[in-house]
Amino acid sequence: MSEIRFDDITPIEEKVFVGGEEYILRETSGEAAVKYDNARLDGYEYHDGKLVKVHNLANLDPLLVHLCLFTKDSVTNVPEEKIRSWPGRVQKVLCQRAREISGMNEPVVSLEKQIEALQKQLAEAKEREGLPKN
Repeated sequence: MSEIRFDDITPIEEKVFVGGEEYILRETSGEAAVKYDNARLDGYEYHDGKLVKVHNLANLDPLLVHLCLFTKDSVTNVPEEKIRSWPGRVQKVLCQRAREISGMNEPVVSLEKQIEALQKQLAEAKEREGLPKN
């Protein structure tokens, strides 16, 4: 029998310097990951089981950085408003790195393809069972 072990659950941390100030970029906690995923899922609107609208996804990057970026004392999250004031290139790099160290490298396009595949499977299953497709 194989086993899965997490003997060291210390979050991954990296020093980050923005505008001469030092910060700590930390792997998401379980709570932070849930907040991020809920915000991401709130951006999808469905009607009759079909994806009809995607909105506010641009808010996800600064949110993820906020959830993962801490002041030098490593206790306080950097306010999202401050992160939003930084150039996009800075936010982009910090978001990409936060995703990498947190194991969240699933782009939106990939999720949309998964949704399409699941919708197709659902329609096929309904057809087999003689149920209406919508």
